[in-house]
This record gives sequence, C-alpha cells and structure tokens, in this order.
Amino acid sequence: MEHLIYNIRSTREHLGYSQEYMAMKLGIGQNGYSKIELGYTRITVERLFEIARILNVDVFTLLQPRVVNAVA
Repeated sequence: MEHLIYNIRSTREHLGYSQEYMAMKLGIGQNGYSKIELGYTRITVERLFEIARILNVDVFTLLQPRVVNAVA
C-alpha cells in the first residue's frame, strides 16, 4: 500500500496538481483527499480508477513499486 500512496502523491506533484484539485475532481473535501495520501483512508478499486484517470496514468502504473514521475 505504501508504494501506491507514494506513486499517487509523486505523480500528482509531478503534474503540478494540488490536493485541492484532486479532491475537487473526486468530489470530496481536501481533508478527505489528504487522508488518502496519508494512508488513513483505504482506497477502493473504484476510487483508484478515478485517481488514475485524473492523473492520466494506468492503474497498473500506480500499483508498481515506486514509480518516479510517471506521466502518460
């Protein structure tokens, strides 16, 4: 799970997306999104696909161990 959270955060930062932007696109509050990146909230399969779509990467890319600056 740690590598998934790392990949989401690093890809988001590489794209210059804020947590606020991600939260808005997901229809949740910034605090809720922050909890996802901190690992306090489990990521459902549906939510994982939504995040991957927003980041424009394949879900399997996010699941790989420590993908640095993955951009499609």
